[in-house]
Order: sequence, then C-alpha cells, then structure tokens
Amino acid sequence: MTEDDIRKLIDDIDTTVRAIPGVTGLFSPRGAGAKLVDAGARMLGIRPDDTSLIHLEQTEDGARVEVAIGVQAAAGAVETSCRVQAEIRALCAEQHVVLSEIHVTVVHIDDTSHGKGAHR
Repeated sequence: MTEDDIRKLIDDIDTTVRAIPGVTGLFSPRGAGAKLVDAGARMLGIRPDDTSLIHLEQTEDGARVEVAIGVQAAAGAVETSCRVQAEIRALCAEQHVVLSEIHVTVVHIDDTSHGKGAHR
C-alpha cells in the first residue's frame, strides 16, 4: 500500500465508524506515552497536526487497525464494537486490503442521547 492508499483507507475507516449507529465519537487509541511522542513530533514539524484518531499499521501479515470509540449506552458496547469491527472488515475487503488484526476499544459509554463528536 502506498502512503496515499493508507491515508485514504484511514479516512474511509474514520467516516465509516462515525456513521455506525451507537458510536458517539472517536478517541485516540494510543497510550499516554505514544501521545507524548506524537505531540513532540508535531512540535518539531515532523508529524502533521491532523494526525488521525484511527491507527493503521502495515505489517508483513497485513494491515493492523486500532480504533477507540465512545458508544451510546442504549446501543450496547459489545453490539456496537462488533458492528464497528464488521464494517472495518467489509471496507478493507472492498478495497482489497488484507487485514492482520482489528482492535476496537470502547473508552467511553455515553448514557445521554447527544450527537456524535471527536475527542482526543
């Protein structure tokens, strides 16, 4: 996959996940240490400020996708995360991308009925 292919796939995954019923937002799937390194890289100008909330890594076994989501309590965390995984799998198959892993982490459960958003 070229850098453009990766960027397009990340954007497509972002759009797809945000549109899934029950998803209230995306969060950074990376830990505190990785966030600190990312912030330093942005300050040095070697990483853009618009770093995606979707983490995609190309491995020798295929693409590894990490996404962290917020879910509406009424939609159910398990059901929503299963829908997210299925949609990512379908999107990658449609674009002929071999997947090695998909990690979906629920980091927030929203018991209100507010709309979708993005959080870092």
